[in-house]
Amino acid sequence: MAGGAQGQLAKVVLFVAGFLLLFVYIGFSIPQSDSKPPAETVFDVSAIKTKQDLAKIGQSIFFGNGKCALCHSIGDNSGRCPNLEIKGGQLTREFLYESLTQPSKYIYMDYTASPPRAFPAHMPVINKPPIDLDPNELLSVISFIQSQGGEVTVEPSEIVVGDSAASLGRAGDPAAGQKTFARMNCAKCHSADLLRAKLANKDEGMIRLAILDANAGIKTDPKPVHKGFDQALSVRDFNDLTAYLAGLKTAAAAP
Repeated sequence: MAGGAQGQLAKVVLFVAGFLLLFVYIGFSIPQSDSKPPAETVFDVSAIKTKQDLAKIGQSIFFGNGKCALCHSIGDNSGRCPNLEIKGGQLTREFLYESLTQPSKYIYMDYTASPPRAFPAHMPVINKPPIDLDPNELLSVISFIQSQGGEVTVEPSEIVVGDSAASLGRAGDPAAGQKTFARMNCAKCHSADLLRAKLANKDEGMIRLAILDANAGIKTDPKPVHKGFDQALSVRDFNDLTAYLAGLKTAAAAP
């Protein structure tokens, strides 16, 4: 009896050992890949000659150190956030710029809840740590997103060299914004005095939105007279104009 029990135990031990060896063999036969942080994209300004060059760099940043692909997908619906393959080409540069740098300003509705509830976009600010893209990288990402079925509206000439690049990400210049106000013939519908009254209860987010959409609450003419502003204004123009209008609001509040 004892010999039989020992034989059974030996068989069990051999079976377990064989199973473990098989498991180890299968584990090591699967190709291994090291988990590494996204590769840093080298932004070579001299290599940018066309919009396609800029979009190509933006693609590298989108899937690399921009970390966009952690949530957004291109060409499938595997991401936690919208697939940008076609949708990206329908978005204006100004919408993209603000949604990337101030995502919490965009409110969405969750219709799966009852009643539906509003919530801000849950996305990191892309030009601040830990992602911290510089203005050139940010414009290239916008170019890549727009290239997904749409027209790239960022010009290679907007990519700047050296310390001047930082100015694209800073607050706008009110004096330059006043010139943009005149160049875009804004005074045709908006006098400075009228704007001071209209801006009294508007925050900067509403001001930025109203520049792109005349029906957003700061208007004297119900016609869509701002159509095309997203194409006519560069990011710098847009920031400058916002700063000028915000200055009018401040001046109105001072007394």
